Amino acid sequence: MVYVNGVSVIGPGLTDVTQARSILRGEQHWQHAALPALKPAMLPANERRRTTTLIKLALQAMQGLLRENDDLGAVSSIFASSDGDLEIVDKMCRALARQDKLVSPTVFHNSVHNAPAGYWSIAASLPGASTSISAADATFMVGLMEAMTKVLTDPGVVLYVAYDNPAPEPLFSKRPFAFPLAIALRLGTVAEPGVLGTLTLKGETDKPYTRCRNLSLEPLREGVPPGFGLPLVEALCRRARMEVDLPYLSGKSYAVTVSH
Repeated sequence: MVYVNGVSVIGPGLTDVTQARSILRGEQHWQHAALPALKPAMLPANERRRTTTLIKLALQAMQGLLRENDDLGAVSSIFASSDGDLEIVDKMCRALARQDKLVSPTVFHNSVHNAPAGYWSIAASLPGASTSISAADATFMVGLMEAMTKVLTDPGVVLYVAYDNPAPEPLFSKRPFAFPLAIALRLGTVAEPGVLGTLTLKGETDKPYTRCRNLSLEPLREGVPPGFGLPLVEALCRRARMEVDLPYLSGKSYAVTVSH
């Protein structure tokens, strides 16, 4: 059993914390609104200029989950993106298609899958362990399993974020993400003030994926891999007791029990 002591969701129509919580509790309908330019406060302006939308998306979701009294040496992080930074992949492919094949140092620097984790650890001064994961449409569940396993085997605070951003064409036609979205959770073995509930891993299942209780969120759930985590976040925000079945490997679902 793992405690969820904080949650953050950043996406179109979900940038205001109060409004996002209301939508996730089913008190308001979700409506698409263009995602504004992200400016994670933890990054200095010169660093923000070097980063991409995907990196800013992950950091924007994560930054509010740190607490002033955290022992930074004991905080670990798990970053999960289904396909990595497709904006950077596009730039590198275009550069390599040119005769001179020049890739800018900034693009090359941001091309590794753990670039968001690197920016995060430096900006937050976190010396703790960090893992970056990719598992296509199963990414949210695989990342959550990694984060919960980390909590249970090495007790401490684990910050988990799943995030993806639409690719430019022609990559978009091969991997069409409808929306940018990041979901971040603060996990631990101890209940903190404001705890939202607990999670328990149950195992693989052939059950269909759990849909959003707030049906207006279904386009977001289906439109981008991190969206598959929205029913779990809904259950936490509603203080519901339920089993959530999330996309897993080999076409299976994986069941997670939400309790309070």
